[in-house]
Amino acid sequence: MKKVFLVISIGILFLCVFFLYSLKPENTIDQEIVDKDQITLWLYSPELIELTNQFEKESPTVKVITKLVKNPNTLVEELYAAQSAGNPPDYAEIPSWYGIFPLIESGAIIPVTDYLSPEYEAELPIAIKKRFQYADALWAMPISYEVPLLFVNEALLSQSKLTVDELDRLPAVFELSNNLLSTSPNHKLKWSMNADNLYPWYLMNIEAQSSVTTASALIEDNEAFLFHQNHLALTEFVNGEGGILLSSSNKLQLIEKLIGNKFKWQVMPFPIDADKLIPNGNGLVIFKKSEQPTDYMKQFLHYIQEDEQLKAFALASSAIPANRKLIQNKSYQSYYRHFPYYQKIVLESLEAHGRLLDSGDEAEWKQYIYANEHRE
Repeated sequence: MKKVFLVISIGILFLCVFFLYSLKPENTIDQEIVDKDQITLWLYSPELIELTNQFEKESPTVKVITKLVKNPNTLVEELYAAQSAGNPPDYAEIPSWYGIFPLIESGAIIPVTDYLSPEYEAELPIAIKKRFQYADALWAMPISYEVPLLFVNEALLSQSKLTVDELDRLPAVFELSNNLLSTSPNHKLKWSMNADNLYPWYLMNIEAQSSVTTASALIEDNEAFLFHQNHLALTEFVNGEGGILLSSSNKLQLIEKLIGNKFKWQVMPFPIDADKLIPNGNGLVIFKKSEQPTDYMKQFLHYIQEDEQLKAFALASSAIPANRKLIQNKSYQSYYRHFPYYQKIVLESLEAHGRLLDSGDEAEWKQYIYANEHRE
């Protein structure tokens, strides 16, 4: 009896040791995650998550905790709320059209110049750098940018007297828009020209070409044929129901994929002077916390600045890298060899003077939206 009891006791002890040991690896992994240096990053570009994953593989002692928000406007509002609550992230992606100035004014973020490599800063295109520049300081690290484009249904153009190459000035585009509906036999055509939800940015660029000083006046002067914001514009265009879509260069790959072989189309420059172009882009801001960014946090910023990462992000998101050397590189240019007009557009964007960040950017954006919504 004693022998049986001894055997049972040894068996129980063995099982306890076995189960305790089997739990050890999981606990160790959890502890390793806790012990890692952590960075919090809020963003709206899914392509940035891939870069953070790659960074973690190459930096096993660092964990980047990301929060993906569905669009830039929502992220801006969440950043304001987080800052008010005293719980902002370490870094956040920010759009260049508006949103950054209140963070500067409130002292929520710090200038980024000290965290840029000299090589990276030297290659920044002037126009996108200006969109994050205020009071002689750079407040976000530019990653990429986009330019306005015309996506033209060539089948519809064949019914007019104008060719794609002749759409080199706004009057020619407006003339085509005015005549397109009446000359096209396509009963499916819903509109001759429309713009997507970056409409205020397109108007800023149009306004930069003229003497018009207010959004309301601009829309009123061109009411008969000016682009208007239509949330379904892209969908209707790829379905062959629109003539000319004013959209962004970062929609190029999406539109190409959605149209496929349904009809012939072409991408054209939005006919505005290259030197007056106001690009739109994204950058990373650094939130001001009790401690300055540590070495591993600086390491993450420098990783994003590397040519390989900038190019990977740009190609994945159909954006233009915020780096002159990369833009002029033949391997990057060859990626868009089937869009020769676009190659030219990208190179000419380097001539843009741009416009400095301004405290009234948000008010101007909302004024354009209001004027569009209340046009007669």
